[in-house]
Amino acid sequence: MLALLLALAGAGVQAQSCAVSATPLAFGSYVSPQGPRVDSSATVQVRCTPAYLLLACRVSYTLSLSAGQTPSAGVRQLSAGTARLRYDLYSDAARTQPWGDGGASGALVGGSISSGLLGLLCLQGSRNHTVYGRLPAAQNVPVGVYADQVVLTVTY
Repeated sequence: MLALLLALAGAGVQAQSCAVSATPLAFGSYVSPQGPRVDSSATVQVRCTPAYLLLACRVSYTLSLSAGQTPSAGVRQLSAGTARLRYDLYSDAARTQPWGDGGASGALVGGSISSGLLGLLCLQGSRNHTVYGRLPAAQNVPVGVYADQVVLTVTY
């Protein structure tokens, strides 16, 4: 079984607050060698309570995904001991927009949350994002349990 865990980190200012959660991205079995590509996805949920500013309740944020624990020249790799299995993460279902940390691993993903106003307090709102993963076809790797850990950071 192949698994990719998304660790969570947050940053922010006191006037507003955000939290992030993610489901694990699991690729399942991979046939080696000459196997077909394997696609998978995971959900990232951002929950924020925006700051009240000029009669509006809105917060903008960016999400970044680290290169993982065993990157090589901007390429993410799952590992099983010394064996490596390449994988990629994307922000779109067509898997054409690499999602990363703004560097070689791919672009940041941005978003915003607007919420309702109760008196002078902003209500919590949420937004979901999908991380699309892909194991390229025809990789020659030994049998094993491959894993990586990617840090997901929300900046607001």
